[in-house]
Amino acid sequence: MKIGKSLLISLVGILLIISISSVSAGLFDSISDAAGGNSDLTVENITLTDDGYGMYKVNCDMIPKKDFSYLEMEVTFYDNNGAVVGKSPLVWNMNEVKEGQLIKVTGNAYLDSSSNTPATAEIFIIDTAFGDSDNPIFAENVTMS
Repeated sequence: MKIGKSLLISLVGILLIISISSVSAGLFDSISDAAGGNSDLTVENITLTDDGYGMYKVNCDMIPKKDFSYLEMEVTFYDNNGAVVGKSPLVWNMNEVKEGQLIKVTGNAYLDSSSNTPATAEIFIIDTAFGDSDNPIFAENVTMS
């Protein structure tokens, strides 16, 4: 019985060590990414201002935490009821983005119909040309002012 007890304690210890190393190795980073964050890109100070005639100016500060060969921004506009009132697929883009670079992003988003005033917008950063906003590397909702 004494051998069985020490074997059980050893097994628990080994499982504990494996669990700690998995977390510290970053095997569970996708959990934080699913919550809206992305460990490869920091985006701050997002503003979206109405420039009139369906044009909106998008500004933010971006710091990549790794090199990207390409990044682009897409904006989807929503009304007060959450219905999509427009999409602007190529608001901003840049080639050869380097790790640690502070990038002052300025782009223009367009809304086709001036009869639909957006209440919110969702900003997407994608790492492929005309990529899929269903799989962005960054996404954030912005309330229109």
